[in-house]
Amino acid sequence: MSSTLRNELIAHATALLPEEACGLLAGRDGQATRFYPVENMRHSPVAYDMEPRALVQAILAIEAEELELLAIYHSHPSGPAWPSTTDIAQAYYPEQAYLILSLRDPARPELRAFMLNNGRAREIALES
Repeated sequence: MSSTLRNELIAHATALLPEEACGLLAGRDGQATRFYPVENMRHSPVAYDMEPRALVQAILAIEAEELELLAIYHSHPSGPAWPSTTDIAQAYYPEQAYLILSLRDPARPELRAFMLNNGRAREIALES
């Protein structure tokens, strides 16, 4: 992931504080190149649900641009960059990476990636 894309995620999440931000990342050959923000229909600081129409629009845009969906992203405005029990329980796409951005310390945002399946979280490397 490029620093530009990482900065887009941080800017998106920061603009939506104190709510959780969410969206999709897409690209080719495992390299994320595009970020598709999706409205958090819960407008909550501790949970997210992607607004269905906006989610479909993002998926259609990914397909139209002939990209692959690579990751599902959300922020933790005041929590760690680690999946909550809710995140793990609601990980409906076990083949996708899940990125979590912690803004607990806004001066030092922390972004980590995980595979969430079978009730477990396994951290995976984020490469630049």
